[in-house]
Amino acid sequence: MTSARTDRPQPIHFQRSNLEEQLVRLRADAPIRAHGRDSLTLIRDPGFDLILVALNAGGQLPEHKAPGAISVIVLDGRIAFSANGERLELGRHDLVTLPAKVLHSVEALEESAILITIAAPVTHTDATGLEGERKARE
Repeated sequence: MTSARTDRPQPIHFQRSNLEEQLVRLRADAPIRAHGRDSLTLIRDPGFDLILVALNAGGQLPEHKAPGAISVIVLDGRIAFSANGERLELGRHDLVTLPAKVLHSVEALEESAILITIAAPVTHTDATGLEGERKARE
């Protein structure tokens, strides 16, 4: 049996992640230079995702919907978060939350980093159903 790669999304368990090291890596990768953004899914588990996103100034997450309720924490920089016809300017350590399936977008007003959680409802209570949900989300 092989061990899980630490650079791939991990299921929830007791672990430590150094976000500063991950951001250095993201900011050095080609996608951020080409697209103004790059991301790393730190945790992927049924009902819960944790995603680190680095954005260059002007970088965007175009309008989209998440399958579950979300929270977005600004780790550094400034972003504009838009949803429901409103635009919020958020700075370091600001937090915004949003219910599931609401159209929203993000624009970096300067070089920024955000941490996104997605809490999707779990519809199965048995182990087989949970594993099926995990595979369906991947």
